[in-house]
Amino acid sequence: MKEDRVQNLFFSFLRIQYHERFFSSSEKMTKKFGKLNIFKKHPKENKPAPEVPTFKQNLQAGRFAYVGKQLITREDRLFELKQDGIGSKMKLVEEEEDSEARLAKDYEDWMESVMRTLENSLDLQSPEEQELLKEAVQAILQEEKQDMRWKGFQEEVRPSWRPRRCKQNHEALLERLVQRRMDEAQSDSNVEMQSSLQQSIICNAKRLKEDLLKVVTWVSSCYPEQENVCQFYATLYHNIFSARLREVAEYTLCDEDCVLLLLWVNQDYPNILNSGKLKDVIDHTKLDPLLPEEMIAPLEQQFLITKEMELSTCLHKILDREETAWKEGELPQLRDQVYCCNQAIDIIECFHEHVVCAQRMLGNEAKAQRITCQMRHFLTDYKTFHDKVMSSRQTNTEAVLMVNLSCLIQCRDYITKNAHLFADDIKTDCLSLLATMTESSHCYFTSNMHRELKDLYRKVGSSDWLKDSEGVCEELLAKLDRHIEKFINWDKMCCQELLGGMHKEFLVEYVRKMMKQKIKLSDEAQQQMAASSLCMNSERIQTYFTAAGSNLDWLKDILPNLAGLLKLQDPDSIKLELVTLMQLYPDLRKCHISAWLRLKGNLSPSDLKMILKSFSCSQNQISETQDSLQFSRSFFSIVRIK
Repeated sequence: MKEDRVQNLFFSFLRIQYHERFFSSSEKMTKKFGKLNIFKKHPKENKPAPEVPTFKQNLQAGRFAYVGKQLITREDRLFELKQDGIGSKMKLVEEEEDSEARLAKDYEDWMESVMRTLENSLDLQSPEEQELLKEAVQAILQEEKQDMRWKGFQEEVRPSWRPRRCKQNHEALLERLVQRRMDEAQSDSNVEMQSSLQQSIICNAKRLKEDLLKVVTWVSSCYPEQENVCQFYATLYHNIFSARLREVAEYTLCDEDCVLLLLWVNQDYPNILNSGKLKDVIDHTKLDPLLPEEMIAPLEQQFLITKEMELSTCLHKILDREETAWKEGELPQLRDQVYCCNQAIDIIECFHEHVVCAQRMLGNEAKAQRITCQMRHFLTDYKTFHDKVMSSRQTNTEAVLMVNLSCLIQCRDYITKNAHLFADDIKTDCLSLLATMTESSHCYFTSNMHRELKDLYRKVGSSDWLKDSEGVCEELLAKLDRHIEKFINWDKMCCQELLGGMHKEFLVEYVRKMMKQKIKLSDEAQQQMAASSLCMNSERIQTYFTAAGSNLDWLKDILPNLAGLLKLQDPDSIKLELVTLMQLYPDLRKCHISAWLRLKGNLSPSDLKMILKSFSCSQNQISETQDSLQFSRSFFSIVRIK
């Protein structure tokens, strides 16, 4: 009984709907075609009444939405008559059957026209065709709404022809349309393509991009915004393009085709979706991956193995070339009287090109880091070559080492500035190898210098120095000139680095000799005089090395800061000054302070002990907040005190 009441209420609703549609349609027809009244006479005018367009005329005119409403109204009326049992008499039964047949035929004609219009969606070329598509879309959505009215009713209650599933058919038609257009994609004869695979992918990608732009430009305005038709079309094209790439990826590919596939997956295809008008209407994050992980992983593995081999071969060709030239006694090329370092340019360009290519192909910086291990292998072999050159006695050894040093510095700077390209362990190993080779090169060029200056260094901090510190300093620097003249053919960067190292080593030896305590400054006057000498020497040394090419400007304060300790007489003032020095030089140790303060002959053992104890406490506190910049300015860590 309850179901009967629900059905009766629903049929009453249909009758009301029918009358509303009927009168509404009449009013609209009246507005559109004029009021029809066959009974009203017009004695003064004898104008013929305007004809009401027939079903076929409306259909031919492309009034799909209007015709669709008429069909729905007829459908509701026919169903209402059937439910009221009016067809009990044979004549009326026949009329109803005829009406249902006519309705089915009209609906079929209407649907055929609508679907034909939808099938031409991607061939629109005028506003008139665009308006026709808009009508077709509205008609489909009307039908979907009518289907929804009957949703939830049992099959025996609703009309036999419902649901019609027009929207579902519409989506299936568009899917067939997209499939056909991708199948018919033609290659551009003006573009040379190396393989059938490349041709197939490029043709499909080109059609995909062109058609999606048509959707954005012509089709999207024909659909309500909530239908998100751009995303719908993008999904259709994406799925077909993806299916074709998956078919290809199932087979074993040559390296060239492997690269091509990775390039499209990680770069070219994302570039299409993120270009111009498309990026604002298509959410590519909602699309499935072009290739699943189980297909992309073997391609990436194949690519990385090939790329590693290519990079290793490229780097070792450069090394073999340099080693051959060295063995044959060749000198590096001179350009503007400066030795050129071509291998550094070649190494960096070769490495960077391969790594950036890997990033682009894989679309992932972390995955591309795998091939950077080849730089570590290369530098290990480079060190073997470097050691051979250093131990040789060939006439071109010194020139080759000069150029090698320039190469090492440039490689180090490249790795430091592009640290993101490397895994942490590989970066650390590479920088360590470069630092070892750089240090050994510096030692090669400075060892003779230190041997020749050894006797003169002994005068620093002696009674001779106390009498004529300026003369001792000038004598030392004059001896350096002969060594620095060797660097005339070095490039500026390399020379700057080596001279900076020499500058630091010279001061380290100077301070170390002062801390040997060959003199005792017994009173304040002597301490003041020694402090003044240190400051004058510092200024002269800084001027000399800066003119030669050193850029370590911070070294100019080492001797004046130490001189300040000699001037101070009050133990508490010395303690405060030490706190400042610890902040400036984190590598300053207790042994250095002890050795330096022992120069002050008037400082009692108890005061020295108290100062050193205070220094140790302050050092523990300061070490927790040390600035990393200060650690890069290490100095006292290489001042060896016995």
